[in-house]
Amino acid sequence: MTRPIGNARLLAGLMLLGLAQAQEPSAADRAAVSAFQRVSRLPRAVVLRRIPAEGQSDLVVALASGQACDAAPGPCWWTTKDRLGVLLQDRTDPDKVQPLAIEPGPNNDDCSARIQRFTTQELVLSCVGEKWATYDNQKFVYDVPARRLVSHFSYPAFFAARVLQGRNGPQFVMADNHRLLLVNIDPATGQPSVVSTAEARPVLSQIPMTENTFGDPRALQTLHVPEPPADPVAAGFGPGRRFHLTKQKNKYGSEFPVIVEGDGAGQKVYALAQTDLETWRRARPDDAKTPHQTDPAEMNEQIGPHQMEGGRLWFGKTFYNGEGLTGVGGFGYFDTATAQYHLITPPETNAWSVSAILVEPDAVWLALYRRSEYGDYPGSLLRWDRKAALVRHWDLASVAVCIARSGESIYLGTVDGIISLSGERLESWFVDRSVDGRYQMASR
Repeated sequence: MTRPIGNARLLAGLMLLGLAQAQEPSAADRAAVSAFQRVSRLPRAVVLRRIPAEGQSDLVVALASGQACDAAPGPCWWTTKDRLGVLLQDRTDPDKVQPLAIEPGPNNDDCSARIQRFTTQELVLSCVGEKWATYDNQKFVYDVPARRLVSHFSYPAFFAARVLQGRNGPQFVMADNHRLLLVNIDPATGQPSVVSTAEARPVLSQIPMTENTFGDPRALQTLHVPEPPADPVAAGFGPGRRFHLTKQKNKYGSEFPVIVEGDGAGQKVYALAQTDLETWRRARPDDAKTPHQTDPAEMNEQIGPHQMEGGRLWFGKTFYNGEGLTGVGGFGYFDTATAQYHLITPPETNAWSVSAILVEPDAVWLALYRRSEYGDYPGSLLRWDRKAALVRHWDLASVAVCIARSGESIYLGTVDGIISLSGERLESWFVDRSVDGRYQMASR
């Protein structure tokens, strides 16, 4: 089962199995690689991560392949011809290596595996394709004292479908194309937790669902996905609700959002001004100097995620960056009192689209991402101070789709879980499944 959510093979390779450290292998790593090559009968192998286990042992995750494996953080993809190993290695005698699990990849050629969780009891791997199609998570549960694998199973990955405002703070609706879960943020601890089925039912039953079928007509598969949340400005905004955010088509037939006033023959269109080529060249040397860029490049900047604040429609810019199309990032607002755009373009946003926005009295929060031919990949969480006009940012490992506040912390619903920012500390969680089928939030 796949869910296309976008990303480049390059980024997926860089994230492969949790970004193991890029350095010369240690003597212990070389011993683990040698042992794993022998047992897997594959000529190349790389250690991806190790952690201390009980006593004098280490747990090691390694990948063996018939193809060349670069040093981490860019090792091989995990295909059915490759082998992933969970190894127990003696710290005092590194040549003593015992495999707890050796498994082929889940599909032929489209799985870059990323370590979601690795402890002395379990290993959870996500599996992301070339354009960030998402496959089932793979989970290994083992008993280190008994030196054996207890269980290996897979389960669909969950993504944040929307954020709601509950009685005690934000609630995230998580979906896996088959079911919905409701996740609360504990106001005391800041930790997310899955709400019980009975407690979640009144909330989740209000979310409309859509069925999509795909695949071979002889064996169609059905996805049950939540419909996008209703746009709060759909009924109009500004004085007398005379402004609307509607859709128009460009010369390629693709729809894009545009602000209009009135209707019929007297309708007035307020198009988002496009960056001129000279400004783009100065702001985007990363794109202007690439050999594949057309001359002249074509801007396709659009109104992206948005939020009303009084008489202003705040929004983040979004643009496709590939195949001759480009743009310059930024954010700003449409003032309904003057019917004018006001754009803010700090350099930190130049190369990025905005995937989510949160406007607060003292700051505007933006989640940045890149939209490219090979899908979408994450940038950073950016905070723009409205008084000082200063920017701070924190790198993200996942594309965010919504932002909410709980107490002193900021929470992001992402394409693979939830991220929080408390002070300067980023924390990340994903929906995990236990051996007995229960769902819980697990830290990465």
